[in-house]
Amino acid sequence: MKPVWPYSAASALLTIALGLVGKPVSAGEGSAFSGTAPGLVEVVRELYLEVFINERPVGMIGNFKELSTGELAATGQELREVGIEPRGDSRFGENFFLLNELPDLVVAVDEAGQRLFVTVGHEGLAARTLDLSQDADDESGAGRSIYGALLNYALFATSHSFERGQTGLLKGVSGSFEARLFSPHGTFSQSFLAGYTDGQLDGLTRLATSWTRDDDERLLTWRAGDLVSGGLAWTRPVYLGGVQLQRNFGLRPDLVTLPLPSFSGTAAVPSTLEVYADNTRRFSGAVDEGPFELVNLPAVSGAGSARIVLRDAQGRETEATLPFYASTRLLRRGLLDFSAEAGFPRRAFGSRSSDYDSRLMASASMRYGLTDRLTLEGHVEGGGGLVNGGAGIAFPIGPYGAASLAAAASHFDGESGGLVNGSVELGFEGWSLRGRLQRSFGAYHDIASVTALPVSSDLEARWLGAGVPRAIDQISLGIPLRFDPSTLSLSYTHIEDAHSESSRILSLSYSRRIARRGNFYLTGFVDAEEKENFGVFGGISIAFGENFNVSSGIESRPDGTRLVSQLSRQETREEGSFGWRLRSAEGGRSERSASLSYRGRHGRIEGALYQRDDAFQAEASLDGALVLAGGGAFVANRIDGAFAVVDTGAPGVAVSHQNRPVGTSDRWGRLLVSDLVANEENAFSIDPADLPLDTDIPMTATSAVPPRKGGVAVAFGVERQAHGALVFFVNGEGAPLPVGSVGAFQGHAFFIGYDGATYLTGLGRENAVRIELPDGQVCAASFAYRSQPGEQVQLEAVPCR
Repeated sequence: MKPVWPYSAASALLTIALGLVGKPVSAGEGSAFSGTAPGLVEVVRELYLEVFINERPVGMIGNFKELSTGELAATGQELREVGIEPRGDSRFGENFFLLNELPDLVVAVDEAGQRLFVTVGHEGLAARTLDLSQDADDESGAGRSIYGALLNYALFATSHSFERGQTGLLKGVSGSFEARLFSPHGTFSQSFLAGYTDGQLDGLTRLATSWTRDDDERLLTWRAGDLVSGGLAWTRPVYLGGVQLQRNFGLRPDLVTLPLPSFSGTAAVPSTLEVYADNTRRFSGAVDEGPFELVNLPAVSGAGSARIVLRDAQGRETEATLPFYASTRLLRRGLLDFSAEAGFPRRAFGSRSSDYDSRLMASASMRYGLTDRLTLEGHVEGGGGLVNGGAGIAFPIGPYGAASLAAAASHFDGESGGLVNGSVELGFEGWSLRGRLQRSFGAYHDIASVTALPVSSDLEARWLGAGVPRAIDQISLGIPLRFDPSTLSLSYTHIEDAHSESSRILSLSYSRRIARRGNFYLTGFVDAEEKENFGVFGGISIAFGENFNVSSGIESRPDGTRLVSQLSRQETREEGSFGWRLRSAEGGRSERSASLSYRGRHGRIEGALYQRDDAFQAEASLDGALVLAGGGAFVANRIDGAFAVVDTGAPGVAVSHQNRPVGTSDRWGRLLVSDLVANEENAFSIDPADLPLDTDIPMTATSAVPPRKGGVAVAFGVERQAHGALVFFVNGEGAPLPVGSVGAFQGHAFFIGYDGATYLTGLGRENAVRIELPDGQVCAASFAYRSQPGEQVQLEAVPCR
């Protein structure tokens, strides 16, 4: 089956095809029709016919076999592709159907026009599949990182308390730092803490040391050093010092990993089909009469509905609403997600620089989309005498939700135990329900429980113990109030830890929008096991403008009730943005504070003053980054993700990212742009009006795909001193050469425009050109050139004789 070409080409092709006589094929051994027909059946010739169904062209050319009996045959796949559903017992051979034996189907061949006319009812039409997905092509992925280094820093300083007029010196300074070395071969990262308190250095605390490499072609991430193990909803990840290999779907942000909803229907007559999801039109197109199927309806995670509208030529509409539920618990059919790691468990992360268990541990987790309606899960871990393994499944609950079930068992130090876990999530017309139930039995252990540091008391065990909880029960319910623009949420959480200590937390929250910019909220919680542990919070928040906000509310806790008020202006991510906040809490614990922040091109600074009862304290913070990349050094705001070094070729050139101004180039013509979307195309553009007149500008817009936590170089190819000039050629009488004259200079052709003008580059002190006029005559011109930095050189009335 082939698409219809322009008719003249198709006609020539079909004429040739009709003249070709295929070699007769017997119905004996090896024939496509083997073992199905008595006697000898031969293929007389192959026909390539344009197909018309119910007098309408389908836009396809089908491949048919004319048999010695005069009948036409085609494969089932060929028939479905041109729009005919092969039905009944008319199968001829292993792969072919006889057209005249298909139920309710009438066939006529126009041999002169190389056309096949088919008349058939809706039951005999194959469903047309319309794929609504907008996945990018397979070539999308991470870009190639440049070589470079950066240091993120966050410094925090605080003073001693100022009480009754007494002053104190600086109490201390602390800082968190992240150093990165990045290249096309991966990224090395080192993070640490440092502090200075009351005149003494607190020393350095190492956080994480790791090397990471992304393979965007195979969607893999390699990691070595300090890492977090992979896991599933019913397992517990741990810190390890070792190696890891993970599937990383994040390297293809365009790749949809969860199964998307589908819809099937039938159009009685040719119609226009429109699909609306979340009140936004996602698709509009024409469908022929007969069955159709929509696949990969655009959907976000959670409950939703799609509205399908069919409109015929007379404007009559048929509408259907399709509820759906898209869940991240599920994987599309054929997708495999996994993580495998091995190393030494790390303890006391954040407080000790290097505390690793001496036992080598390993774990592996995987999810596989067996079908769009069944995802398989598996997990194994062990080492140091521990063996732990489990399996689970995840599946949809119709169009209203998804659920999962899992079970695991372990053996350690001569004892065995088990774990079961079940969860469900449901949503319909604004209602949402999420629930989880988990139980562990016997002496169930995992890596976290067997490698955690021992605790010294029962009280510490309750809060710091790393044993697997004996029981976890969680349920949350979101209720939209139809009679009021409000939302009510209820939740219940029960946890019984490994030492049989229990807590049962009940919470309720209510929110209601007030006018266009206001919101009322009320939240409360209580521990049913210890009723003195409770809290109630309520208040009103009103936004004025885009960033200005006023709020006031009451909070009640076991230590008292307070009235809390706040007036603030939100800082944005733009350079030159500032924010401030005034806050007052009056009641059992009086607190007042004022803060001011500013985000500049080279970092962010914030200062704050606090009053608690009669004590005052001042704080200040500074964060930013130092970057060496793209041939330059930059002092910038903190960079947590991807960035680009843009080379504009000249200083003071305005740069835009995704059509949003982000700054101007420095004295060397470079600008560092952060907050890019990793592994996706990011568009950059410059304003050519900012460039000197003597520059060559090959392009003003380009795009780049930055890697995760790395940088890319973006260059517009702008060249200064391009040795170019606007030259005006005239003939021997002083009249401009005709438009369209073609010249040659240094082996390259150029064209003459209006007023005899053309722009030439690569000029030397003395230059010679030859120009062919439209009437075939040829003239020659010679002229001198002198560059004028920063200006456009124009050479007037250059004679061509």
